[in-house]
Amino acid sequence: MRPGEYSLGRMRLFDKRFIITLLACMMLWTVLALETSMASTKKQPGSSPPDHDSNATQLDAAVETAAEPTVRVRLLERYNHVDFRISGSFSIFNLAGEKIFSGIESDLLWRSKVDQSEPAKYVYSVLVDTLADEDEARQIAELLTSKGHQARVLPLGRDIRIGGTLVHHGQVWRVILGAFERESDARPMIDTLYDIDTTWTPHVLRHRITKAQGTVEVYDSEYDRSAIVKQGFRIEPDGDAEITVYSIRVGVGFHWEHTEDRTYKGALEVLIGNTGNLMAINELPLDEYLKGVIPSEMHHSYPLEALKAQAVAARSYTVSTLSTRPASDTADFPATVAFQVYSGTTRHHDITTRAVVETAGQVLKSGDLVCEAFFCANSGGHTESQEFWNPPAVPYLTGIPVVKDPKKFTYDLTNEDDVNKWIRSHPVSWSNPRGTGIDILDRNARYFRWEVSYARRELEDILKRKLGFDIGTLIAVHPIKRGVSGRIVELELLGSHRNHIIHGELNIRRALSESALYSSCFVVDMVMGDMGEPVELTLIGAGFGHGVGLDQTATGAMAADGMSYDEILKRFYTGAEIDKIW
Repeated sequence: MRPGEYSLGRMRLFDKRFIITLLACMMLWTVLALETSMASTKKQPGSSPPDHDSNATQLDAAVETAAEPTVRVRLLERYNHVDFRISGSFSIFNLAGEKIFSGIESDLLWRSKVDQSEPAKYVYSVLVDTLADEDEARQIAELLTSKGHQARVLPLGRDIRIGGTLVHHGQVWRVILGAFERESDARPMIDTLYDIDTTWTPHVLRHRITKAQGTVEVYDSEYDRSAIVKQGFRIEPDGDAEITVYSIRVGVGFHWEHTEDRTYKGALEVLIGNTGNLMAINELPLDEYLKGVIPSEMHHSYPLEALKAQAVAARSYTVSTLSTRPASDTADFPATVAFQVYSGTTRHHDITTRAVVETAGQVLKSGDLVCEAFFCANSGGHTESQEFWNPPAVPYLTGIPVVKDPKKFTYDLTNEDDVNKWIRSHPVSWSNPRGTGIDILDRNARYFRWEVSYARRELEDILKRKLGFDIGTLIAVHPIKRGVSGRIVELELLGSHRNHIIHGELNIRRALSESALYSSCFVVDMVMGDMGEPVELTLIGAGFGHGVGLDQTATGAMAADGMSYDEILKRFYTGAEIDKIW
């Protein structure tokens, strides 16, 4: 008998860890089988998007609202305590809707903290790829099955109806593989999938099998009022009262990381999150939410037409995302750069609010789809195509040169010689807006072209920390594949111990920096030592961000040149039309 086994007649019972894993995997495959069965019979959209928990045991119904949708924005998570103050009258409820305190008028600081909690439990699978065509997805699943991998095809997406009118109908198909107890067990499967097909975009997807549980204590600074509530509580301000939340971590993982105090309108929920720590969610009407997005994404000194273009793009992005959110998710999306930056009323400005009001209810549509209207800080002079950054391809997110006369643009930025010439030049482009007389645009021009230098050993140390292993002496940095903007989407590092291929624009940016490079559109200069090894590497780059969709810097320059917001949007979103949906 092996260690950890116990005999019971002819049956063997393995250790507790194995049993937990087995039960978790059985539960996951039961969920996936149910979803697949329902998908094949109902043909309805549902399930969760990549990078989110997949918790649904059935396909979600359409999002239906009488008018403007309400959104739930995750402001923070993984906090041990949340401090707040309300400027006006308010009430506090438990999550069942029962009043705890009502009609409070106090300017005291309040604190909430975890009383006791148990985190959620997960199993993990690998999302192989997301495709627009069901038949293509099933062909991939069949290929994987023939190679001994158990694969499933699940739908993603649901209808959005406003005032009884269908405003968004879209569905894509996900190929999902495996069931693992730990994320670290699932990750090696990604390299296996790249060996089969380098065009796939696999990443780990987690499936929650038990929800986090716990109680939260909430009290004022004088401890005149206190309560312990199950799971969390909800603050509902009266009238125009606002809620200030203290010490919110902003820009986590990027070079601008810091903490801020931020103020919000609408309701605030503080509850036990998946980790067993606290999370906070702001609930408010969609356009009220956008009033806190636009000044966070684009400075109020930008021309009004640029701000209006940003408002329509952000509204479109928000509405399209609602269609891919599982109904079981506590929040619709985060308040961070991972989605779009939202700072509540903290940065409200009359001109940015005007941009939201004057475009109220307007979105970009491509056919019967509301566009997933991505945007970036600076394209570097050429936007990227969706297919190279986050497949599948869509017709309205096609990379374009950001120049006044695109017909004169002759570079092929997937070619190393052309991209080398392009990055080392400073061509006339709206992405390079020096001389507009608008200070913020002049300052943003620094992202058009940039450089960062490393001693070789410094970069080796960064790579070792970021990759989790040592490639040895760095010999070369070799781009394997670039998108149409010149952004590297597949990069090989050559080392004395081992070579390593990094897939994905953001993964590349993070691996080669303490925080993240401005973009993955770069070339490398190396200073060589006496023994022929690199001693210094300089990355010469273009742009800031993924480069897909609207270029915020160029949008400002276009508006300064007299272009209207609808003209700007039609430049960046090929074939899309503006439609008012509420």
